[in-house]
Amino acid sequence: MFPDPSSRSAELFARAAAVMPGANTRHMVTFGPYVVYGDHGEGCRLTDVDGNVYLDWINNFSTQIHGYGFEPVLEAVRAQIEKMICCILPSEPEVELAELICSRMPGVEQVRFANSGTEAVMVAIKGARGLTGRSKIAKAEGGYHGQFDLVEASFLPTPDNWGPDDRPAAPPFGRGTPKSLLDQVVVIPFNNVEATIARLEENASELACVIIDPIPARLGFTPATLDYLMAIRDFCTRNGSLLIFDEVFCNRAGYHGAQGRLGVTPDMTVMGKIIGGGFPIGAIGGLRSAMSVFDNLAGPLRVSHSGTFTANPISMAAGVAAMKHLTPQAFDQLERQGDRFRAGLTQKMNAAGLEMRANGVASMTSLQFFREPALNYREFHRRSGDNYLQRMRALHRAMLNEGVLMATRGVMIGSTAMSDADIDETIERAGRALAAFAALPNAA
Repeated sequence: MFPDPSSRSAELFARAAAVMPGANTRHMVTFGPYVVYGDHGEGCRLTDVDGNVYLDWINNFSTQIHGYGFEPVLEAVRAQIEKMICCILPSEPEVELAELICSRMPGVEQVRFANSGTEAVMVAIKGARGLTGRSKIAKAEGGYHGQFDLVEASFLPTPDNWGPDDRPAAPPFGRGTPKSLLDQVVVIPFNNVEATIARLEENASELACVIIDPIPARLGFTPATLDYLMAIRDFCTRNGSLLIFDEVFCNRAGYHGAQGRLGVTPDMTVMGKIIGGGFPIGAIGGLRSAMSVFDNLAGPLRVSHSGTFTANPISMAAGVAAMKHLTPQAFDQLERQGDRFRAGLTQKMNAAGLEMRANGVASMTSLQFFREPALNYREFHRRSGDNYLQRMRALHRAMLNEGVLMATRGVMIGSTAMSDADIDETIERAGRALAAFAALPNAA
């Protein structure tokens, strides 16, 4: 049972505390009183250093879309490592992966690679500024776009700093963020067409781009409405600003990404996670007109983009293998199982007498402490309650002790390695965890 102070994980955590601040390298995976350490994975199951086996519903925040030990990826990586780990020259898998992505994404005619989603966002914004000659960006309140202080503005705001409903403020996420940087961010209220367009029009002459996650994880995978996205699309077209979709996470919404599912085409798209087969990757894609800002052959270079490990052959080869097996049929299976999973969780929540919902799209699920859908960040925050994090930590621990690994904020992500039997097993285990959680004094 977790926690166990005599466990190998507890021992490793104590060692880590001496050499790492907070005993970790990734804040978002940390939980107390110590963190469980992984040892090996197979299919959809992860075994920790103490031999405990978990059904993995985090999948490294979505990167492991084929689970662990997926043989096509392993074969591709083995072959590439034997040939060349990295070098200064580009490699053929880079071209092949670019071709695969461009063939699927409506708004991607050309693509460039990076090493993470954060890096891809930074490069896309840099490109939008270079193309337009403007400096400001707009983003939705509460939106997460990586660990870049410009786009961290208004990430996880609270009532004491989020400002008026129709004119959200741009509070910093981290200490020391320059005020001059925050002045370059226009925060728009998610799914509020009238207030959003008013904010954009007010700053129209200075806006280089609008960046938005169309199915944001921080909103529990509630999509932007079509009216909302079309209104922003229309503004950007009229104003000469770029519309950037952040599909680092929600690219797994379907074979043609979130943009194909929702029917709105952006000028640029940032990607990551599933396109790398489990290896570090990011990508900036877009329409040819937008991507021309990076073209150093057609004339004077407007925006430079490079990097020592950009488009490294290992990530490229793994990405090609992973993407080739992400067929329309694979996405159909992921969606069917996602629906099955959410329906089963809902039954267990009701049986436990919990005012909760399992919200989500396709293979992306979010556990929420309310039953009516939240359409924007403020609704999500208010309905979650002041003790949200305390309750979610308790639920996370209950799930952990039933052998189900979920993210500490209730996100659960499926993989093609899961069978219907694995889904049903997870629902049964989650049912026991939900019942145990419901018996706690802070559950209500």
